[in-house]
Amino acid sequence: MTTVPDLTKFPDVDKYLKQLELKQYSLKEMALIIKNITSLCKEGLFVNDINDDFYKEIELIMHPETGEKISLEDCYVDLTYQRVLKLRQLVDHLRATDRHNNPMQYDKMCAGSIDIAIRPDGKILVWDGLRRSLIAMLKGVRYPLFSIYVHPKTNTIQDCRATEAFAFKKRNGDNESMAKDELYKSGIVFHNPKDLKTKDCLAESQLDVLKTIPDAVSVLGGFAEYEKYLHNGTVTESQLITSSTIIRKAWKDESVISSYVILGLAKYLRLLDDDCLSWTANCTGRDDGSCDIFPKFKKYAQDKKIPMTTLVKNRLSNMGVETIAFRIAAKVIGVTDNKEQIELCQKLGFDNEGQTILTTSEKLKAA
Repeated sequence: MTTVPDLTKFPDVDKYLKQLELKQYSLKEMALIIKNITSLCKEGLFVNDINDDFYKEIELIMHPETGEKISLEDCYVDLTYQRVLKLRQLVDHLRATDRHNNPMQYDKMCAGSIDIAIRPDGKILVWDGLRRSLIAMLKGVRYPLFSIYVHPKTNTIQDCRATEAFAFKKRNGDNESMAKDELYKSGIVFHNPKDLKTKDCLAESQLDVLKTIPDAVSVLGGFAEYEKYLHNGTVTESQLITSSTIIRKAWKDESVISSYVILGLAKYLRLLDDDCLSWTANCTGRDDGSCDIFPKFKKYAQDKKIPMTTLVKNRLSNMGVETIAFRIAAKVIGVTDNKEQIELCQKLGFDNEGQTILTTSEKLKAA
């Protein structure tokens, strides 16, 4: 973001901020982009007069090396581990009122101190408090209260980033305020084994989550369910990769791939791999003619032009992935024999009521 884009509409700025690459950005530039939004300017949400005496110098902690006040205009944010900036939520805070229903502006008590880390190269990173930092700048406050951490001079940038990411996750993740995909993203930076395994699986599957797989072909929709199944042993990493490859290539024009469909097929592959069923299939995920399953998905998705959502709708309560596994077998792969369908239901864990619903009502639905 070396040049501030000339965007003036809220949706355009919101989209731009959400699509930023995972690297460092100047807070000053981010604030300028937001201040360009015409509708928010007309609403009077921004304070144009700078108040550098908002805090008295005696209240501030000075830069440990220069002894000078630290300005937010000299600070950066590292998006490799930070959450995506939710502009609408930020604007809600800009519109906030105090208990007397007056504009809140930048409130000393509510804001507290912003956590920054000074890296060996001198750069100042806001590792916790990005939203509060932007609110301060948009309300004319350049010198807020800071809590300062100084990285050891021997630390590399990667060391600094990992330390900040770990602290960020502990501060925000342990109270469950962060979404699963955000926790995963920050975990990658400090080399959390669980998150690295997830990233490897996504990379092999060519699926992206929060731009952590920049070269991916498609985006994964429904990360939390995908991550749960990967790590609880319900399906193997290999089965997830095979399933993802088949689904992604079958619906090659879809930009977002449903985790439920991936998991449904992976669940079916698990039954085949474990020889749980009285029939079998060659399942490699290849599209070179050697796989029995991929051509069936390709015919279902491309020749019949059936959207992926058809497999996802109206899932049985608490058996969502299992419902989709059954539909894939019945509608895509061609398991139409009633005895085989009942056997499949049993292996998937459906009770008698669930078996009846799937083996009867599902047949009435158009594929």
